[in-house]
Amino acid sequence: MEIINDNNRRDVDGAFKRPAAGSIYLGSLLVLVGILWLLYNVGVMGYGLFSVIFSWQMFLVAAGGYLISVRRWRSGLVVGGLGVLFIVFDVLDIYLSFSKVVLPILVMAAGVALILSRPDRR
Repeated sequence: MEIINDNNRRDVDGAFKRPAAGSIYLGSLLVLVGILWLLYNVGVMGYGLFSVIFSWQMFLVAAGGYLISVRRWRSGLVVGGLGVLFIVFDVLDIYLSFSKVVLPILVMAAGVALILSRPDRR
């Protein structure tokens, strides 16, 4: 008799299944990026907004959103929250040295995200 385990994410062929929510999120994100990029190229969007949207800070926000969409709530909130924090610093023109401040914070955030998203945790 075989025990069915819902936590096992393999399909019939033995390959791992990708969560549908993650695929929908990434697909929607790519469509949105394409639309925004097109708006910038045809002159509808200014450079200031374009530089905020296509920045490493916004990448953190998008990564956090992806983590939330695949139900990694805490990790997603940590990564996305850091992205929002860095965007606010950028908009308010608060300077942070990347190598002295930002990089160590990102390393610590990655550690916290790994700790909070342990697969054996229920």
